[in-house]
Amino acid sequence: MEIEINPEYTMLKKVNKNLYLSQEQMDILKEYQISYEDKQSLSDLFLEIEEIYNQCGDDVLNNLLDVLSERDYYENYNK
Repeated sequence: MEIEINPEYTMLKKVNKNLYLSQEQMDILKEYQISYEDKQSLSDLFLEIEEIYNQCGDDVLNNLLDVLSERDYYENYNK
């Protein structure tokens, strides 16, 4: 099995003043029609994704929730 690595797809990009997402994450959000451009933090985005996930239970959204919540924890909480 050959795995293609594309840093441009997975590297975080600035969405607005406070939010950074990868192209992969933005594509997933667009697929589920979740707006992210107006969110001011990962926490705000997380709440909207969680609401959609609770309706559909899709594993893709669950994985995205896991990734974003872990990143939010490491970026915003004192250790």
